[in-house]
Amino acid sequence: MTSGEPTFSIVVSTTDRALPLRTLLRSLEHQTYSQFEVLVVVGPTHDGTLDVLAEYASRVRVLRCPTANLSRSRNIGVRDARGEIVAFIDDDAVPSNRWLEQLARLFANPRLDATGGVVYAVHPNDSRVQHRLGAMSSLAEQQDVCESWLDNLAPHAEGLHRERHRFSAVEGRQWLTRMMGTNMAYRRAALLSVGGFDEFYEWVFDESDLAFRQSDAGQIVHPVRECAVYHVPASSRNRVVFTQRGNWWIQTKAGVYFTIRHGRRAGDALSAIALRCLHLVHGHWLYYDQLQRTKKIPRVRAWRACWQELRAGTSGALHAFGAASTLASVSTSESSQPMVPFQNEQSAQQPSVDPVSGYRPAISLPDSPLRICLLSSAYPPMHYDGVGRSTNVLARGLFECGHSVNVVTRGDTEQVAFYDGAYVHQLPTRLDRYAAYHRYTNVHYALNHSHAAYDMIRRLILNDGIQIVDSPIWQVDGLVTAVSQVAPVVVRIVTAVRQISALQNERHDDARLMGEMESALIQRAAHLIHNTRATMHATEQVYAVQPETGRFSIVPYGIVPAPDDAVRPFDLSRQDDALTVLFVGRLEKRKGILDLFEAIPRVLRQLPTVQFVIAGADNSQHDGFQARHGSNYATYFTRRNSALAAHVQFLGAVSEENLQALYQACDLFVAPSLYESFGLIYLEAMNYAKPVIGCNAGGIPEVVEHGVTGLLVEPEAPDHLAEALVSLLQSRKRLREMGLAGRQRLLDKFTHIQMARGFERAYRAVVSAQAQLRTGERHEAFAHGG
Repeated sequence: MTSGEPTFSIVVSTTDRALPLRTLLRSLEHQTYSQFEVLVVVGPTHDGTLDVLAEYASRVRVLRCPTANLSRSRNIGVRDARGEIVAFIDDDAVPSNRWLEQLARLFANPRLDATGGVVYAVHPNDSRVQHRLGAMSSLAEQQDVCESWLDNLAPHAEGLHRERHRFSAVEGRQWLTRMMGTNMAYRRAALLSVGGFDEFYEWVFDESDLAFRQSDAGQIVHPVRECAVYHVPASSRNRVVFTQRGNWWIQTKAGVYFTIRHGRRAGDALSAIALRCLHLVHGHWLYYDQLQRTKKIPRVRAWRACWQELRAGTSGALHAFGAASTLASVSTSESSQPMVPFQNEQSAQQPSVDPVSGYRPAISLPDSPLRICLLSSAYPPMHYDGVGRSTNVLARGLFECGHSVNVVTRGDTEQVAFYDGAYVHQLPTRLDRYAAYHRYTNVHYALNHSHAAYDMIRRLILNDGIQIVDSPIWQVDGLVTAVSQVAPVVVRIVTAVRQISALQNERHDDARLMGEMESALIQRAAHLIHNTRATMHATEQVYAVQPETGRFSIVPYGIVPAPDDAVRPFDLSRQDDALTVLFVGRLEKRKGILDLFEAIPRVLRQLPTVQFVIAGADNSQHDGFQARHGSNYATYFTRRNSALAAHVQFLGAVSEENLQALYQACDLFVAPSLYESFGLIYLEAMNYAKPVIGCNAGGIPEVVEHGVTGLLVEPEAPDHLAEALVSLLQSRKRLREMGLAGRQRLLDKFTHIQMARGFERAYRAVVSAQAQLRTGERHEAFAHGG
């Protein structure tokens, strides 16, 4: 760090939230900008907050606030801050890795007095963009999320003069940009010059009031779209999260006070100010009445709350008209004490932390954790398919290995949630690019999503310092990123569209162009990761790609082992003959469902008590089966085998919870796919000690050990498939032995941690190669006088 770079004081106000506070402090270890101190201002706390802070005794300065007043707490922090910039973050939030680095770049402009960035609520129960380019009117109307500062704001003040009679409570005269309290930063001198925070605001409106006063003083307040903070709302003395319970009267008191003070200053009509104040009180009255009518609170409590609202509004009005100033007398003297840096020599090796639970893997990292972005068009819990499931397992494994993981996937709305060890960014699909390809449905959809993913990756590089992007070849999510070269792209080779088109004899232009895009992604990849040797050989044949030394790896996939008490090996003491065979997969030719249909009658002729359970979405419309046969797969089987209908149950797509229960309950698993690059479904069955039957095709033989963990037959051989099913169903001893062998094979070779370690090695090799390349380019530029 050079002396010209600004120093930061991070001020955290906290009362009775020890666990979120610990999570925040752990996350600050990962800031890429090191010139900062941390001040924690503790209110009248009664939990283990001071014990948490004792863990950081040499690195955190602890101050005390005698009351639960957020503005007073912040003023105490400003008074003792030793940095040039004072940054505020809530104790139930964590910053993006480059939060301070971005703030430092913004404050390099000497005219800037205050700024702040986007806030994402990332709790799985509350996932949304919480604040971005927010604005507040002089009548306390607010817009929390804007695409620009002109979004949904009131008409210009001149129009209000002309149509004063049409004024309503949603039309503020003056609008100003503002930050959210959990993500804002100020030049300390500018903050002190306007008197700090107004301590009449105990909880809300404090940052908006400050923005108006700074504007009056001619200071520049300029929030930005990035510089992200991830928020996990926690309960406090004023509210209980995810419930209707809260001291909302504090909001009313603050809102009335704000409206009168700033409405009068802005020249708003007294009638408009009065109407807005009544709206603030009456709005909460209606809210309590609704809670009482729906039996969520008793009538006495509703009446008491309405009385508190009236008192609060009156208090806010009296203070606004009667108090000359409630600003704190914050000292402007500079401390002669040196700033105590928060980070130490171990900070760079600290593993990542779960912002929701506070969990941090108990491992020691020899190097800094990687910052990884995984792409997957489908992802749990929204969608479960092979690629989505494997991406989810990889994310969990990488997090357990200490790394920071972001996942970019499709979704109905823009939001971020922390789920299974990763920040999952959902992007809505917008078909607003690549109009020339609109005739090709799959190509047009894939290109638009790939470009949306690229846009998100650029933002993640800015906010979180993403070092590497991992994309499956399926749906070419990483194509635009690979072409742009904004980050190295590692491509996971799985069963690709070109392979499926060959298997299903699809020759239309849409499939051909998808194959061309897959080829382009492979050519531009920094590294290729195959899940089996068979996948590597298929890539060579289908895409004419030679395995270049150092540019490819073979890393088997894995899953999260089920706990031992959930494993259900075959019970040899069972007396019943009603054995169950489970099939899981899409109902389509490639998954071997037609071969299973042919085998089922042959099995039931020998073993008439066997039950078949078929779980998976029907794909008959997409693969052309319905057009050829006039029915979906289930109806097709039932029409041809009506006498066997009682022995075959079609479940369609099932939830993840039900799927795991099906694996547990079955006696034998079968999936006669014509081709699988790997086949997670076999591992999922082996996880519960179930023997499996698959085909001797693709990567399946590298997962299923023939004669040990199950049996393999040739694809499209229903006679052999029936023989394999009968042979295992007739031997209970083999059902148990093969199931237990499969469970042990999974634990030995196919866990999510083993998978993540393999990917980590490949990622580090790519990151190292990129660093060497950049160093070489700098040396070359220097040698040529650049």
